[in-house]
Formats: sequence, C-alpha cells, structure tokens
Amino acid sequence: MEYTAKQFTPQLEQHIHTVERSMQELLKSIYAQYKEAFEKKGMQLSVDVIREGENPFQSGYHATIQVGILEKDEFLDGLFIPIWHCVRTFLGIRSSRKLPGSKITGELLEETEEEITKEVVGYLEMQLED
Repeated sequence: MEYTAKQFTPQLEQHIHTVERSMQELLKSIYAQYKEAFEKKGMQLSVDVIREGENPFQSGYHATIQVGILEKDEFLDGLFIPIWHCVRTFLGIRSSRKLPGSKITGELLEETEEEITKEVVGYLEMQLED
C-alpha cells in the first residue's frame, strides 16, 4: 500500500517497525527449519531483514527481506522482498534531490505472513531441488 507524506504518522512508523520485527521472527523460524538441509548440500543459508537508512519517513529508507544462498562464501542466488521503502519523486520519476514540487511517498508490504512464508519456503525448496 502506498502512503503519502501527509499519512506519515507515529502510528504508521510503529506499524512499519512491527512488520519488520514480525518478518525478522518469521525468518528466524524458517532459517531454523532449513539450515541443516542446506548444510548437507554444502551450502549456507542467509536470511535477514536488511535496513538502509535511519528514519522510515526519509527518502532512501528501505527495509527488505533478504534470503541468500552461499556456497564456499560465494553468493549463488537470492530472494528479495521489500517490506517498506520511502522515495522522493518529481513528476513520477525518482529523484534524490529535494526539488520544488517533489513528493515523498512510502510503500508498505501488502502480503500476509502466510503469503511471505509460502514465497520464502517455495524459493528454498526450489533451491534444494537443484
């Protein structure tokens, strides 16, 4: 769901952080389930919520689910699911500058925990089949 700067409230910020923590806990559970299976195949599983930036309402802030497969410390493949990202746009085009008339918007993950679980587990099962 997309939010405009006018909708940036302390409640929305709290909700964003709650979703980030919830996804982190979900990933810990999935990691515990699949870690051994990947180790048996000589691969390493990496799952985390990656955050860039400090303030969720500043342009450039991103929170993303990252699932990575490594073999001998070499990155083989990854899955990235954005949780929240905040961008500045000018006439619909992303801009890093604060131009007159530019707008800041944020987009929050709309998928449920069940849908995320299904997507991540499906990805991991596919990687184990190879």
